[in-house]
Amino acid sequence: MKIKLLGLLIFSFPCFALSSAGYEVSVMVKDSEKELIFPPMEMPSFGKKVISQAGDCIYSGEITQESKTSIRLEAKMSCHYKDGDSFMDMPGFSLNSSGQEASIEIGDEGANMWKYSVEVKPKS
Repeated sequence: MKIKLLGLLIFSFPCFALSSAGYEVSVMVKDSEKELIFPPMEMPSFGKKVISQAGDCIYSGEITQESKTSIRLEAKMSCHYKDGDSFMDMPGFSLNSSGQEASIEIGDEGANMWKYSVEVKPKS
């Protein structure tokens, strides 16, 4: 019985280690006035929120597992300015669990356009 249990632990450990290795997430948000490049964030496990700061803005993101081959990145961004604060639920991204880059542009061409880009890479 002990040998079977040990064998089960040995064979299941690599799968557990692979799934719990986490991801590195890079984020860039650009509007007509400025570009925010957040320092890369290590998201060590699914469902754990991670925070990064660039300038006056804080990005809070979380990765969840959608299926065996896909993950979902959801985030919020808040900025504190002299003339007031802003808060936004960022668009969610469904991504390949082996890593992927994605971006979305929102708004009208010109002054009201902004771009949200992410790069998600599995940690080894």
